[in-house]
Amino acid sequence: MSVGRKSKVNHRALFKPRCRNDDDEELSERIIIDARRSGELNLAGRGLATVPQRIWTINQLSKVEVEELGRNLDFDDDKERWWEQEALKKLNLNGNSIKTIDSEIEYLSELEDLDFHDNLLEEVPKAIGALTKLRKFNISHNNLVKIHKRFFTLENLKQLDLSHNNLADLDPAIGDLVMLESLNLSFNNLTTLPVGLGYLVRLCTFDVSHNLLVELPPDIMSMRVLKKLDASSNHLELVPPLGEMRKLESLILHTNNLKNFPNITGCTALRELNLSNNSIDEIDMECLEDMGQLRSLLLAHNNIEVIPDDIIKLLNMERLDLSSNKLTLIPNFICIMPNLKHFIINGNEKIKNVRRDIVQCGTPRILKHLRQGFDSESLDVQSSASPGAVLAPDKYTMKNTKLLSLTAQHLHEVPDEVLEDAKTAGVTCVDLSKNKLPQVPEKLSTITSVEDMKISCNQLASLPEWFGEPFKHLRYIDLSQNQLSSLPESMGRLERLREINISFNRFTTIPESICNIENLEILIINDNHITEIDVTCLEKLRRLATLDLSNNDIAHVPPELGNMRNIRTLMLSGNCFKQPRHAILEKGTEEILSYLRSRISS
Repeated sequence: MSVGRKSKVNHRALFKPRCRNDDDEELSERIIIDARRSGELNLAGRGLATVPQRIWTINQLSKVEVEELGRNLDFDDDKERWWEQEALKKLNLNGNSIKTIDSEIEYLSELEDLDFHDNLLEEVPKAIGALTKLRKFNISHNNLVKIHKRFFTLENLKQLDLSHNNLADLDPAIGDLVMLESLNLSFNNLTTLPVGLGYLVRLCTFDVSHNLLVELPPDIMSMRVLKKLDASSNHLELVPPLGEMRKLESLILHTNNLKNFPNITGCTALRELNLSNNSIDEIDMECLEDMGQLRSLLLAHNNIEVIPDDIIKLLNMERLDLSSNKLTLIPNFICIMPNLKHFIINGNEKIKNVRRDIVQCGTPRILKHLRQGFDSESLDVQSSASPGAVLAPDKYTMKNTKLLSLTAQHLHEVPDEVLEDAKTAGVTCVDLSKNKLPQVPEKLSTITSVEDMKISCNQLASLPEWFGEPFKHLRYIDLSQNQLSSLPESMGRLERLREINISFNRFTTIPESICNIENLEILIINDNHITEIDVTCLEKLRRLATLDLSNNDIAHVPPELGNMRNIRTLMLSGNCFKQPRHAILEKGTEEILSYLRSRISS
């Protein structure tokens, strides 16, 4: 009978508690050599009860190692070379059972990334404050009850994760972490937030969900570059005005005690608003007046009784959740919201004009039912209508909704009388997308009140020279999926334009006229044939925050692009350049810009 090889079993770990020597033995010579070469050490999930002592002096050669190096100066690739050592910059100890961090951690002065998540730590030691180069610190899923004040002197810290701990309060000194861009305080026991948070003016992501907060501090509005705020699952009764947060894209306040719609007037970049599971009884459209970019509005499980007429002004709305409220009537005009894909109204037991079986069939069936009941002679398909007739809302409907929507009708032209009615109605939103228009209707120039315009998915080969003249109030325009290769010079006169989408066209260069739009914040120009990045042109756009140049033919990325520090989102993937490499692109905008700046000096 043959005997197979027995697998090794760590009987010591099975039959007696781990001691410090056991933990120290986890740090083998091979691991130490690899860490010295790469500057990274990963001891995640090793069952450690303590941090191996050798880590604190991992870059110091012992006397035995020095003697061995003297005997082996043969430049063998397998031998360690002290002159090629990398200081330890990344240390990962997550998924262990560590209860304390030794004060010797201060010796790791070059450390930039420290991960202690999923351990048994009860406090952040004072010595952590000596790691002045630390940029990323994850100490989530521990048992923290306090943080030493010296920790808040880490002036270069950019990412901090303190979620899933037992913190009941925070020292106002947290406001001294002025370089912080991401802060996660979720799943703690916080009842208040310190006033010092208002000094975190570089914060882009702030998660304080699943705590015991009753209110947010007023100075939170000082976080003017914040893109995502999650304060869900608290006890919030009041939210301060957030209008100064003009970069805010996602606001999550579900599962709180809010009775009034929050004052978000001015948050014009907002794309997601989640107010589900509160006690809100009215949708305040004054707060949503400038929310042209809003894609998702979630208001499930509230006390809302009426859907306001002005909600149709939210031209880009894709998801509207009003389930489990107190609605009795669903307005028929909902059916002409051009981008609505998910309309959820189940759980409203008193709705009179939409049967329960229709509600249960989902969005397409609900919209079809509403379309049949829409009271507009020109929109309803009547037996007397001639084949190919334009289905357009009448001027009374447009006056109420401020929207002209002619999407997906395979139109080759737009009747002048329709545009004349739109002018009379003073529409602010025009959607001519998903048609076959070969040119922009000349009569469109008479609608000077338009603020949001979509002419995507058509057959436009050019825009008329006058295009930038009449639309003085235009803030958003979508010209994607056409056949454009240039833009008229007059586009540079669109002084209020904040976002332009010209993706999926035939551009070979960034149109010079775009670079004259001083207030432009978002430029989407992906999937074209752009061959070069004209930094001199782009530098004129001092407010540019998002630049998407992905999937073009760019062979070289000029290092000077790194000097455009206002850019928060830069997408360059899918091009043919060799530098920056893919690994740098994956690290995000800040790393890309930093890399480009380093190339300038070199």
